[in-house]
Amino acid sequence: MRIASIRMTRRLFLRVIGGLIAAFLLGVAFSITQYVRAHPRDPLQQNIASWARENKMGPVVDKLEAWLHNDPPAVAPADSLALAITPDTEAPTQTSTTLTASSGQSSTTTSVPDIITPLQIRPTVATSSCPIDNTAATVVTSTTTSSSSTTTTTSSTTTTVPVPEATTSTSTTTIPAKPNDIPSQLLPALPGEGTWQAIMRVRTKPLVYATSIRPLWCFGSVVATMATFDPTRVHTAMFNGTEMPGGKGWKNGSKIRGTALRSLIASFNGGFRFEHQPGGYVTEGKTVRKMREGYATLAISQDGTSTVGVWGDTITKEGSWASLRQNLPPLVHNGKSVYANYPKVDWGNDFGNKVYNFRSAVCIRTDGLMMFVAVGKVNIGMLADTLVVLGCKTGMELDINGQWPYFAVYSDFGKATRWGKIIDNRMGDPNRHLNGSTKEFFALFDPETLPIGAVK
Repeated sequence: MRIASIRMTRRLFLRVIGGLIAAFLLGVAFSITQYVRAHPRDPLQQNIASWARENKMGPVVDKLEAWLHNDPPAVAPADSLALAITPDTEAPTQTSTTLTASSGQSSTTTSVPDIITPLQIRPTVATSSCPIDNTAATVVTSTTTSSSSTTTTTSSTTTTVPVPEATTSTSTTTIPAKPNDIPSQLLPALPGEGTWQAIMRVRTKPLVYATSIRPLWCFGSVVATMATFDPTRVHTAMFNGTEMPGGKGWKNGSKIRGTALRSLIASFNGGFRFEHQPGGYVTEGKTVRKMREGYATLAISQDGTSTVGVWGDTITKEGSWASLRQNLPPLVHNGKSVYANYPKVDWGNDFGNKVYNFRSAVCIRTDGLMMFVAVGKVNIGMLADTLVVLGCKTGMELDINGQWPYFAVYSDFGKATRWGKIIDNRMGDPNRHLNGSTKEFFALFDPETLPIGAVK
């Protein structure tokens, strides 16, 4: 009798525990469902991760992401680029990677893959990820001016890499209308690789250029997509997401709307969530997070001109800035990779340089142009090296993982209804910044048509 009573008590206890677990799981499922329904345009994986972080489960997400992204990129070269946008104007084909039909009919020139075997490697810059050592030098078959590339091999064991010789003219004050094309690190180059194409025009003048390239010769599967613009020819503004930074009363809210919409040129993502301990966040006269000395900073002046620098160094504390956004210390400064100078910084759960994922960054190039970069899958060292290869003077990491890296230009300039066009096929909803964003972002406007007071 006593044994039967004990068994019944156990069954009752297990039923109660089971009921509590079921109720908890149902509650979690309901909460996640509500969150996903509130953000229908974001991918499910990102929604679940954001929901978990909003509910104080960030460390769990970090561990899962580190586990999911611990495989280094393949060495075998990618056979396609990630550029997802059609140039808005006719552009010259890349002569180094096109062949002309030899049939006697010279009216058509077709862009086809080079008939070159085997694969040729021609690194233009020594990096810590892909140092140019004696072995690599023996396989470089490019006959162009690459003789100086072998003189930098002595720095292959350091984390500071030299600046490309083509970008040594840092003292110039004239910003070029179009960036110089980027030489391919691998031959045969893919069609259009490294060739800048105009993707956004205002009054027939190109304002945004984009291209895609395989930046790391020893990890050929890595693909980077870049967009450049002259920061003095656009009005940059920072918009505030519903979660980052959250809050109410923002002039620049979670979406671009109103009279500013007609002048919209492009937009791109911001930085890390605040629980990852990024630096300062100042906008619209409010200090959401205090600025940190020595941190990379995207700074926007009152007239909408933007730059990337280091707070307290190249960007002074004096002056009235409209917006300031810091993420972490600089990845690249004065044209050199400097991320290794900060061994205690978490670059996105990346201690030990063992997390490889899709990452974004923004930099001021040595020619004065601003450049957005999305590259994957890479660790933090590879991201820094990519910025060096691409000619960045000072660069900072932005958001990472999934489809958070994001850059879009917009159709139908001057009209009330606009449509986004992402530049990379790994990015998400092209209208994210028109429909509402959970995180802060940056938008570029035409200063000549932007109404006074339309944005902060």
